[in-house]
Amino acid sequence: MSLLNSAVASHRNALSISRDSPDLLFEDRYGPYPSGSDPLDLFQEALDSFQRCATLQRQQITEQSTRANALAQEPMDLDDQAMDSTAETVPEPVPSVSEASDQDTWVSIVEPVTEHALADTYLAQIGALTSLCSLLSVRGSGDPRWIDECYFRMQYDLIVSTQERFQEYRLATVRYKSALADAGFSLAKFNILEYENHLTEAQAPLKEQYSDEPHALCDMADAELTFNASVERFSYRVKDSTSDDRNKLNVIRWKHLTKALDHLSAAVKLPTTKNLPRIYLRRGDCEMLRRRLGDAPWNYDLANRSASTLLKNAEIYYRGAARLARAETAVDEEKEASIKEAVAAALAGDLRRFQERVDAEIKTVREVLDDTLDDGLLAEADIEKLSI
Repeated sequence: MSLLNSAVASHRNALSISRDSPDLLFEDRYGPYPSGSDPLDLFQEALDSFQRCATLQRQQITEQSTRANALAQEPMDLDDQAMDSTAETVPEPVPSVSEASDQDTWVSIVEPVTEHALADTYLAQIGALTSLCSLLSVRGSGDPRWIDECYFRMQYDLIVSTQERFQEYRLATVRYKSALADAGFSLAKFNILEYENHLTEAQAPLKEQYSDEPHALCDMADAELTFNASVERFSYRVKDSTSDDRNKLNVIRWKHLTKALDHLSAAVKLPTTKNLPRIYLRRGDCEMLRRRLGDAPWNYDLANRSASTLLKNAEIYYRGAARLARAETAVDEEKEASIKEAVAAALAGDLRRFQERVDAEIKTVREVLDDTLDDGLLAEADIEKLSI
């Protein structure tokens, strides 16, 4: 803790010395912070740093442009130029080692600020706003309107500064609007159908223009999975709900989980898709989440009737993830996929492979099971069935 506090003190001391350094302000967003700090306060501090950074970058870009224009307009003395070109060249004497050491000086080189650097700052800002929305969703308290006001104030500058990187801007904007819709629903600002409408509206540009872009497809899958998780949390809060109410929620969640699976399945077919092991893992997770809809308190009939098929699909996806991870020497993904494959097989009745994994690395198995429980892939009853 003393080392961390020392790092914090050094970092903020540097900021106090040079608050007009865009690079330092940008790094301030990722600077060290002591444990126990309120994440909301840290995000607000980061946004302030980004805003100051963008302001300084715009000023420096304007100054650079002004200097360049002034130099371009200065008249050139042709007579002097001719004399320089015909003058006899006299080589400068080379200083001795002792003389050179006496003349050493330090030179500070400041790189010019570019439009790409400004675009990085604005995209980082919108990333911070997206994370803020997610934070409010998890907390279940707060008002996302001030976040959207921040986005609205910077929207014009964001569009202008990222024209050459329009795809990055579009993807970042869709992620932000999807997270904002989730925050609005989680904080009871609107109902499920309104949440669906906001999500559909946010994703429209990706479906129209980037249906063959792996990042876009994975972003849309993430938004659908977030939708499912938020509606699941909502279902626990609803009191005195009828079986008809629960079934309506089940239909909605099944639809969005299927959409997520479709997006991921489309992504793996594209030749430019990277990180295939992780995508295959998420495909398996989608099937496990659909299977979970058959458990209490939801008891969705379609999920119950399809349980064996869903487990088999999950097993196939996890096996594919493990194979791809081995080929890429992605050790963590291989272990996670192999254990999840064994879990799916065990729940389907084949406990042999799961027991082999337990005997080989019980600590890792428990870590993966804890994560699957937290992610809603398994129920407590499933853990009991696995007898670990």
